[in-house]
Amino acid sequence: MTEQETNQSLMTYQQGPVSVPSRGPVSKVELRIECEGLPKKDDFSKSDPCAVLFMFQKGNWIEMGRTENIENCHDPKFAKSFTIDYYFEEVQKIKIEVYDIDNSTPKLTDDDFLGVLECTVGNIRSEEVKEGGNIAYMTFSATKLDNKDFMGKSDPYLEISKSAPDGTWQVVHRTEVVKNTLNPRWRPFFLPEHTLCGGDKNRSIKVII
Repeated sequence: MTEQETNQSLMTYQQGPVSVPSRGPVSKVELRIECEGLPKKDDFSKSDPCAVLFMFQKGNWIEMGRTENIENCHDPKFAKSFTIDYYFEEVQKIKIEVYDIDNSTPKLTDDDFLGVLECTVGNIRSEEVKEGGNIAYMTFSATKLDNKDFMGKSDPYLEISKSAPDGTWQVVHRTEVVKNTLNPRWRPFFLPEHTLCGGDKNRSIKVII
């Protein structure tokens, strides 16, 4: 269908009292974002990246959400994921913009731009989200960690990753940093089963401190 035919079809739909057609088969998918080699924008440290997801809807780019902000990192693996509806018979355009966040304002215009990716949902690797399932209650602690700081003790945090079909690891949760201790106890948290292992209890997970 040409662009002109598409516009005429939309005009006919908007002007006529017709029922809303079905959008076809749909599935919920989970998107996770990683970056490599982001540019340095800060004078005395690495950039502090945050990724922003947009979807193209009704002729405009609509912000769908933002990841957490990772400090001093040019190769971030964001723990926050996005769950969106994937319509198999539609071309759904998405855009991911990455910014160096150095302030607390919600505006992106006062942050340094680091990069952008535009593609369709069908062209990227995503994982289908299964409805329902269990929720895991998790709590972690550690003792006698290595001291990595010259002045004071280490400031440890913990990352949980799940294995991906291509052999890589995807970060699914990152705890808070516990300052100046070699025996940390992190706050308890909940993780849905589909986030932790995609609903497959035999799937490998990895825990790194």
